[in-house]
Amino acid sequence: MTFAIHQPVFDPESGEYLEEGALQYREDLESLFEASVEGKRLEEEGIQPGWVDSMLDLGIGYLEVTPAQMSAADLRTILFELIPRKISAPADEVPAAIRELELFWTFLQREFHLPNAAACLKVLKEKGTVGRMRAAMTNPANFGIAKSFVMMGMQRGFDMTSEASINEWMETYNAELRAGTGASVPLPALPGMAAPGGTGRRKAQAGKAKRKVAQNSRKQNWRKK
Repeated sequence: MTFAIHQPVFDPESGEYLEEGALQYREDLESLFEASVEGKRLEEEGIQPGWVDSMLDLGIGYLEVTPAQMSAADLRTILFELIPRKISAPADEVPAAIRELELFWTFLQREFHLPNAAACLKVLKEKGTVGRMRAAMTNPANFGIAKSFVMMGMQRGFDMTSEASINEWMETYNAELRAGTGASVPLPALPGMAAPGGTGRRKAQAGKAKRKVAQNSRKQNWRKK
């Protein structure tokens, strides 16, 4: 497969997001990686792929960069800010995540000779990267509302990749609010967001979180494969 690593995923003139093209870009690039020497090594090491997809999704969706455009600073933002805020996963997955991304950027450097690959690999290989990302993943102050809702549900034993279980957790959460025991599982006050005030507002925030969770959980099902 001939792959144009530099192809745009935003219209050069209007800046409009080319959704279909962007999804195809991600799928084709991930397929090439999984079929590569580096992808086979990932399989041999027993690591399930998925973090590359998260990096691509967050890079394009929040920073508007593809791997061909991604700087070391962009990668740090993804690792230490966006993933901790958006991705609901145990912190003990961080070493595997870094290893997968390291192999991916090694693949990009070898296959496409990207000039930014060396700087991104340096970030991934830095001694403190795993510890810093793990700390960010476990700090509730970094969580978005949807992730807070997921993590609370996981702590309570709910399967947050299941729509039925998400609904069950939502019902439990609301029932505890009505009973006045909801303080045991509060949504945290996040930077730039006022702490929840009354029950109605908390339920509205939880409802918004649930909708996001329902979307995100489908994207996280690769962890169960």
